[in-house]
Amino acid sequence: MGTPPDRGEPVTTPTAGRPQHAAGHHPPGGEPLDDVDRRILAALVEDARITNKQLAELVGIAPSTALMRTRALSDRGIITGFEAKVDLAAVGRSVQALISVRLRAHDRDQIDAFTARVPQLPGVLATFHTSGAVDYLLHIAVGSTEELRDWVLDNLATDPVVGHTETTLVFERIPGPGPLPA
Repeated sequence: MGTPPDRGEPVTTPTAGRPQHAAGHHPPGGEPLDDVDRRILAALVEDARITNKQLAELVGIAPSTALMRTRALSDRGIITGFEAKVDLAAVGRSVQALISVRLRAHDRDQIDAFTARVPQLPGVLATFHTSGAVDYLLHIAVGSTEELRDWVLDNLATDPVVGHTETTLVFERIPGPGPLPA
């Protein structure tokens, strides 16, 4: 991860990876988030491309303070990376699916191999290791339902570790308000 930009350049947004912490809670090994930190994070989640000057105006602090605070949030591991939102249809991946995967056995070597292999497969947007009736939930994007069928057959049905899969088509993704408390 790079450092947050200087004034006039786009500022970045946190991505999934490390948990966000509720107002007043202490991030691991760090100081609590104050109101200014929370306002900076909310602004960056809303629009990661705003300049440092715009961020400062929005939050009501000096640009130098906004830059220092944003860098500190990065250094503390609260801002964990950068994210570009891509129109999947525009890049030829208009069919999205959630695939539930149950493994045959729960051998550590097999779990580790599956966990290392699957997120690297083409079309995988996210891999969730879950509890309950399924072991993994995969979010993938492909070009067609035929490609989806082939993806499941080539990458999961032929894997001796995989015991069962269930594929659910995604008709629409409706985003929530984001990781920060209101």
